[in-house]
Amino acid sequence: MLVVFTLTTEKLQKKNARIEALLAEIANGDLTAMGQLYDLIKTDVFAYALSKLGNKSDADDIMQDTFVRVYKYAKQYQPKGKPMAWIIRIELNLIRRHFQVKSRTVAFDESFENTPSNEYFEEDVINNAFLREILKTLNEDEREVITLHIVSGMKHREIAKLLQKPLSTVLSKYNRAIKKLQLVVKER
Repeated sequence: MLVVFTLTTEKLQKKNARIEALLAEIANGDLTAMGQLYDLIKTDVFAYALSKLGNKSDADDIMQDTFVRVYKYAKQYQPKGKPMAWIIRIELNLIRRHFQVKSRTVAFDESFENTPSNEYFEEDVINNAFLREILKTLNEDEREVITLHIVSGMKHREIAKLLQKPLSTVLSKYNRAIKKLQLVVKER
């Protein structure tokens, strides 16, 4: 049996309302609100970056850059009840830029990148060996849709709009991914 953690509609609405309130406070220069926003959604932002990049160090960099951009552009956010979609769009743009830069640079010795991190929240996402193993059975697109839906609580329509893909494509990727995950869990 596959156990899926999702946010209830009521909890998701409360979380979105809280994020919007924090963004309004950040727009007014409140650094305390920035810390609260970070604590509230850091796992969501990190998990999405990790699902796209597959590298803890790069995911951590993208997460940090995302929060810097959120702080910088908070005044431009227009409350529409979908603050995570706005934040994930910022993150997705940073990820795309990361891949553009990476494709233009020469590889270097990555041993310098393997320094330990003091961030304990990452353990919630990456230290679960079983979760990592079963997510490897999914292709990149399926992992992305699963992560956005389950971890970030985004609706399929929001995901389709964010990824600029038809809703039917997002739904089929989600359903295919769930079936794959169920098969893997049954085999264990």
